[in-house]
Amino acid sequence: MTSFATTSRLVLTGRHAIASISHHPPTQQTHRFKHSVRVILTRDLPEGQMRGVYAGEVHNVAAGYARNYLIPKKMAVYATPLNFERCGLVDPLIAEREGMKVATEEGGEDLKAADRLKKYLKNKFVRMIRNVDLNTPNLCHPGHVSAKHLRQKLSKQLKIDLEPHETIHIRNEPVAGLDEMDEKELMDLIMTMDNDVSGQKSGDEDAVAAAEPCDCDTKVKYLGDYVAKITLAGGYVVPLKFRIERR
Repeated sequence: MTSFATTSRLVLTGRHAIASISHHPPTQQTHRFKHSVRVILTRDLPEGQMRGVYAGEVHNVAAGYARNYLIPKKMAVYATPLNFERCGLVDPLIAEREGMKVATEEGGEDLKAADRLKKYLKNKFVRMIRNVDLNTPNLCHPGHVSAKHLRQKLSKQLKIDLEPHETIHIRNEPVAGLDEMDEKELMDLIMTMDNDVSGQKSGDEDAVAAAEPCDCDTKVKYLGDYVAKITLAGGYVVPLKFRIERR
């Protein structure tokens, strides 16, 4: 999450003081003015004490300056719900709160979905059956197991259809005692896995590939118990256990 520091512009002229904060609530710097109010500018002010501000912007100013100058000169109106409606504007404070509320609700739904999938997969192994090499009994030949195969098996065996943005990354080494690991041990194991994807395209396509979530290119070729990491919306991760067995 990127955080943005609020920038305030302070102008002192005689007994008038303006703390100007566009689309943000008052900062600690403006709290020292005992009487400050929010106003909606109704005119562009390219010059003068409030130079560089424009109609439609919301600013915090000294109450006396608003009352004695800005309002009588029809340069601004008080930032009340009725005036926001009259100006055809949305209060930036309300918009910010609503945005945070929506983000919180969406994050909550993503977490619930991840928890449901985690509980559903907790005691399950996805079984992958492969032919083996006659001279190397634990080597798949021909064939291998990839993230694509796991997607197909999840859909067919467990009725789980992952969205395109939900990715699978495989740990390419078998895990001894995987069926005896508790939830914490399993989560610790998948959290150490990298999401690096090999074989990406070169040139300008690198940036596109990096921006779009995608499955790993790992191809497992030996029998054994393995773990994969499913990354869901919101960045939540769920472990997936799978077993490659001899046909």
